Amino acid sequence: MIVRQGYGTRNFVVVPHINQPGGPFQSIDHPAVSGRELELRALADAVRRLVAATVSNTATAAETAALAIEANELAERMEAHIPDEPPPRYGFGVSKFEGPPITHRRAPFDLVTGICNPAALTVEMSVDTEANPAVARGRANFSVVYEGPPGCVHGAAIASVFDMVFTSACSLADASGPTTKLSVQFRRPTLLGVETTFEGWVEDIQGQTTKVRGKALQGDQVTARAEGTFRQLELEAIRNLSRNSQV
Repeated sequence: MIVRQGYGTRNFVVVPHINQPGGPFQSIDHPAVSGRELELRALADAVRRLVAATVSNTATAAETAALAIEANELAERMEAHIPDEPPPRYGFGVSKFEGPPITHRRAPFDLVTGICNPAALTVEMSVDTEANPAVARGRANFSVVYEGPPGCVHGAAIASVFDMVFTSACSLADASGPTTKLSVQFRRPTLLGVETTFEGWVEDIQGQTTKVRGKALQGDQVTARAEGTFRQLELEAIRNLSRNSQV
């Protein structure tokens, strides 16, 4: 594990994650990732560092301008490798996945869990199928990029993690589909730089409607509780969701 500094007022421990040095390797059968899993993860992590440094540095105006020029040059270099028809963002073509239903294989570019998306935190997912009901979990460690109140995690970031953990819980119950309602009760501040565990489980299924509950914990302290309602849809309908505004 690595103690990372410069991400805010606290130093925090970063546990190696999937496809990071010292972490477990996972092959990703996705046209934009396969064959360069380690390299793309390293690139995404480097951009995450740049984002954190951007919101934390106090360089002079001249140095900031110079850094902007270099960043734009790098962006132009990367944009030269974008094909006319960008590859799909999700791995719908893969029929079976190992591990949690919401995997880094299936959604390597997801906004919350995507290890290849530098905008993602990223959240490490797991499931406990021995529990009754089965529990989906997400492990996160929020940097200053996700700050709301001073030293605390922004509520929108917390809600987004609940959404993905709940989606995974729905998948465990064979009740996948889009979110129709999500509510979060913030019970105490969720601190930056402290490992946070999100849990979600299916509470009830009525027809095509799935109700999920969950909580966020830092140590043994519950910092937030949440409830969500999801609409069950077939995979083909989920694929074509953007073409139909009726959920």
